[in-house]
Amino acid sequence: MLPEDQAVANAKAIESEIQGLETPQSGSPTEDSQRFWAHVRHISEMFKSLKPLLRDDRARLWARFSCLCEEAKERQQKEREALRTVSLSHRDAILIEAEFARPATIFGFDPPDADELKRLGACLHNAGDMLSKCKHEMLGEHKQECFDRIQEIRGLHDIWWEHLRNSRSGKHEDTQQRIRTNLEENYERHRKASDALSRLRNHAEELREQITSAWSDDFRERAETWLSETEDKIRDIEQFLEKVEGWIREGEGKLR
Repeated sequence: MLPEDQAVANAKAIESEIQGLETPQSGSPTEDSQRFWAHVRHISEMFKSLKPLLRDDRARLWARFSCLCEEAKERQQKEREALRTVSLSHRDAILIEAEFARPATIFGFDPPDADELKRLGACLHNAGDMLSKCKHEMLGEHKQECFDRIQEIRGLHDIWWEHLRNSRSGKHEDTQQRIRTNLEENYERHRKASDALSRLRNHAEELREQITSAWSDDFRERAETWLSETEDKIRDIEQFLEKVEGWIREGEGKLR
C-alpha cells in the first residue's frame, strides 16, 4: 500500500474509534466511565502507533478527540457532584428516621413503656431498611455515619429494655435537670433537622435546574427520580420537626 493510501486508512481507523466515543453507553455510570476512558487510552495509542498520518488529519482528529475528552470530564464531574448530593440526601433522611427511633425520656419522666419501645424499634428497623436500599447510591463515609447512628440508638434501646426489666416504674432523681437535658437534646435535634431540611431544599432546586439543562435523557430521568425522592424526604423532615417542636413545647411547659 502506498504511503498516501496508508495515511488515509490510518486516519479513517482513528476517526472510526473516535466516533465510538460518541456512542451512548448502556451500563451503570461507573461502568460507562471505565469503558470510556479505556477507549480514550486505546485511541491515544493509535495516534502514537499508526503511521504515516497526514498533518491536517492528525490536527483535525486530535482536536475532535480532545473536545470529546473535555466534554466527558465536565459531564462526569457534574455527575459526581450530583451523586455526592444524592448521597448526602440519603444520609440526612436515614439519620432523621433513626432519630425518630431515639427514646425521649419526657414520657411522664418514666422510661418509655414496652409498647413505645416496640414502636421506636419499628422506626429503627425502617432506618436500617433505608440504609440497605440506598447504600449503592451513597458514599462510604455517609454509609458509615448512618450505620454508627443506628448502632448508637440500638444501644439505647437495649439499655431501656434492661431498665424496664429491672424496674417498670419509679421516678428518677433530679427531674428538673433531666427536663433541661432533654430540652437541650431536642434543641440540637431541631437544629440538625433544620440544617438537613435546608440542604434538601437547596438540593431540590439544584435538581430542578439540572433537569432543565440535562445533557441526556438518561441523566434527566435519574435526576427526576432523585427529585421525587428528595421531595419525599423534605416532607419526612418537616413532619419530624413538628414532632420535635411538640417535645420542646412539652418540656418547656413542665419547667414553668
